Amino acid sequence: MVERSASGKGSSRRPGNRAGDWIWGRRVVVETLRAGRWPIRDLWLADRVEVGEVAEVKRLAEPLGIDVQIAGSDALRQRCHTSEHQGYLARVGLFPFENLETLMETSSTSSLWLLLDSVQDPHNLGGILRAAEVFGVDGVVVSGRNHAPVNGHVARSSAGAVNHVRIARSDNLVSLVMQLRRQGVKVVAAMADDPVAARTQDLVGSTALVVGNEGHGVEDDVLAVCDGKIGIEQAGHTESLNVAVATGVLLYEVDRQRREQESRS
Repeated sequence: MVERSASGKGSSRRPGNRAGDWIWGRRVVVETLRAGRWPIRDLWLADRVEVGEVAEVKRLAEPLGIDVQIAGSDALRQRCHTSEHQGYLARVGLFPFENLETLMETSSTSSLWLLLDSVQDPHNLGGILRAAEVFGVDGVVVSGRNHAPVNGHVARSSAGAVNHVRIARSDNLVSLVMQLRRQGVKVVAAMADDPVAARTQDLVGSTALVVGNEGHGVEDDVLAVCDGKIGIEQAGHTESLNVAVATGVLLYEVDRQRREQESRS
C-alpha cells in the first residue's frame, strides 16, 4: 500500500529514472533526438547502420551538442546487454518532468488529463504513455511513492512517445483532484468494480481520468474525491483488462465522443 500523509496521498520519497539509463532501438533513439527534451549523454551507432541513417542522426544530434560514436554491434550489446538495439544506443540523463503548476495553467474547457495512481510496471507505464500521445492527452501526472520511474524501459515500451507527452509529478493526488474539480474539470476514476459504462458518460468537456495501481486500483481516498467511476463493458470471462490496454480503450472513448461532437458542430 502507498504511505499516506495527513493531507492526503503522498510521500517525500520520489522515484525517478537513474542518470545513465540506456535507451536503444532506432525509433526510440531518433524520437528522443527529435524531441530534444530528454538529455542524451552518449550516443552510439553500430557500424552496420546505413550511411543515410547515420547522416540523419548526426543532423539531429549536432544542434544538441551530442557526438555520434560509431562502434561494432557487439560493443553496443555489451553496453546495454541485449542484441535488440538495432544499431542505436544512447545513455540518457534524468527525465525532464514538467512543473505541475505550469502544466495546470494550460488547462482549457476541453483539456484531457491522465492521473496515474501508483502505476508500478514500467511496461504498463510505457503503454499508457503511448496511448496518451496517440489520443492527444494534454497532461499526464504520476503520483505515489512506488510509481514506476520514467526510464529506458518506459521509453522503449512507449515506442518513443514518452518524449512527446507532457508529464509531471504530484506528491498529493487527493489535493490535485480537488484542485482540478474546482477548475471545472470532470474527474472520473477507471474501475473494474461497479463502474458506470464510459460510453454512457459525457466526456466531451474538460476531463481527468484517474488510473490506479495494477493490483489494488485507485486508492480509496482518491476515489472519494472523484466525480465518479467509469469502466469498460466486457463480453468475455477474463476478470479485467491490463491497465495499459484499459487506459487505451477509455482514452479512445473520450476521443470518439469529442470527434462526434466536432462533426455535429
